[in-house]
Amino acid sequence: MVSMIPYLFFRSAWIIFIVLNNKLNLVPYDAIRSIDTAILLIFPILLTCTLAYHLSFHFSEERFMVTSISVTMFFLFSGFITHSGEILTISDAFVLDDAIFIPVVVCVGCYLIQKHLKYRLIKSNVVNPIVESAVNGLIPHSLIFLLLIALYYLIGLSSTDFFVQFIANLPTGVQAYFHTLIIHITWLLGIHGASAFYTFFDYSFVSDIYVSNIPFNTFFDVFVIYGGSGSTWALIFAILLFSNMKIARTLAKISIPFAVINVNELLVYGLPIIFNPILAIPFLLVPLFNQLFAQVFIEFLNIVSVRDAIEWVTPSFVDGYLLTGGDPKALVLQIITLLIDILIYMPFVHRYSQNSNDSLLDTLLQKMRFSHSIPEKKEVSMADMHDEVVEQHERLNRSLREILAGDLKMYYQPQFDAKSLSMVGAESLLRLETEKVLYLPTFIEHFEKAKIAQYIDKWVVEAVEKDLHTAPIFYNYPIKISLNLNMDSISDSNLIEFIIERLSGYPLVFEVTETVYAHNIDLVNRSSRKLREAGFEVAIDDFGTGYSCLSMLSSLEADIIKLDHNFLRQARDNKGSKLYCSMVSTLKSLGFVVVAEGVETEEELNFVQSCGVDLVQGFYFSKALSVDQLTHYFNEVNSPVNGVTQ
Repeated sequence: MVSMIPYLFFRSAWIIFIVLNNKLNLVPYDAIRSIDTAILLIFPILLTCTLAYHLSFHFSEERFMVTSISVTMFFLFSGFITHSGEILTISDAFVLDDAIFIPVVVCVGCYLIQKHLKYRLIKSNVVNPIVESAVNGLIPHSLIFLLLIALYYLIGLSSTDFFVQFIANLPTGVQAYFHTLIIHITWLLGIHGASAFYTFFDYSFVSDIYVSNIPFNTFFDVFVIYGGSGSTWALIFAILLFSNMKIARTLAKISIPFAVINVNELLVYGLPIIFNPILAIPFLLVPLFNQLFAQVFIEFLNIVSVRDAIEWVTPSFVDGYLLTGGDPKALVLQIITLLIDILIYMPFVHRYSQNSNDSLLDTLLQKMRFSHSIPEKKEVSMADMHDEVVEQHERLNRSLREILAGDLKMYYQPQFDAKSLSMVGAESLLRLETEKVLYLPTFIEHFEKAKIAQYIDKWVVEAVEKDLHTAPIFYNYPIKISLNLNMDSISDSNLIEFIIERLSGYPLVFEVTETVYAHNIDLVNRSSRKLREAGFEVAIDDFGTGYSCLSMLSSLEADIIKLDHNFLRQARDNKGSKLYCSMVSTLKSLGFVVVAEGVETEEELNFVQSCGVDLVQGFYFSKALSVDQLTHYFNEVNSPVNGVTQ
């Protein structure tokens, strides 16, 4: 709701202008009436947009789509726009309840439908992600539309006349407390409390004498709410005295001139109080206490009114003075009440401050001894995001042009049994060949950022399948081939099904980097489980790169752990070597096959063998080879001349 602060500030300032204009008669009211009406009519639309936008974030839904559908539904169902003959007119009916109800239904409904309805009109990333999201959103949004039709139809059939009549027949004192409670509850929902109450309930009792000779509506404005609903002055003072939140203190200071005339929207929406479980308690408790305390105090001290009414914009304390003709007992009552209100708000404001992001960030910065200028650089970072997007787009285009100018080739790096040193497998590696020169596939990084890397993985799957059919080394010998899968591929259920369909029956290992697994363990486990059930093996690649979590090992849906070559580099000292061997022992005790990556020297080979690894791989044996080179290499290392029989 913070995004509504500019509007609320302008609206509050406009109210001050109207109050001054009514006193000084600077501008004829008819001249500003249309502007005043427009400001009021804009509010429910802004509230719908803001609530939908922020709720969509919490429910992890697409923000702009949810916001647009919420606004559309608001116009369709709220009655904000009515049809009279051939003319569309804006209604002055109460629609704030619709402005709250519709975004909540849209966001919650979309979340539940997306969670339980797995069908997608577009099942893979073949179009722009925004277009894909829009198309796949047609089904949930259509269902939401039908749901809202049903809800509004049922609401139209229902009647609250009995309940309204029941409240109207209660004694004035009971209706008064009900009035105070309902007004503040609706404020907590983001709906203007007084407008809601006077729209749905009989309010004829407010002009009845409530205590002494004071009618209830005057009593409520003068002795129950100070500066606005919830006793705004008490909240302002509580924040300034007991809160260390910068944004809260700033809003409290800005709210002071508006609280003078009992306008409190800046705090209610900006802080916010609405949908705030901590501040909701004192917001409800304070006015109920004020009503009871003031009622007893006025009766006991016999405070009487000398005026029939007081304008609601009259400042606190001034209103009590004018109402009672300067009776000091009224001033004492207001001061005591306000002090007690501040004390009621105090623990809740303190708790809210402790739990706020602003407070936690300040604590972190102090603990880490960072400069407070770091958060202030956010604007610079945000400004740089556009340049980053443009640069990323250009890098992707360069990569696409490089691929089109060259040829993608599959190469294979041999893997060996650590004991017999016989070749038992090979890791498939992608290379880009341009003018007879091989390049590493650096373009994959740009494809991953663009969320299209699964196209590369699909090409690799098809290329490996072709080699499995045509290369004698693969169909004549039980050589296991390893294939790498990126995050987008492992999360694409359609690609997983494609892999299973095309490659079932072959001795394949699918590798997922440790980073991907650690950050998306549930998702990766689901896909890994499908691959293992289809007869494949799953390996965790680059294990030991800094993201390892030993507690994660017991939950991995994997068969093989490949220890990263940097882990082996660190094993050159005593501590590193002990850690490496200890890790191998732990992994083997958990049932994993352990592969030592990056073996480059005979010393490193002897070391990993002494630690008990199962497989070894690295430049000590061979670089990545083409299929023809791999066949020749296999025949050399596995020949009887080298002491190993085929």
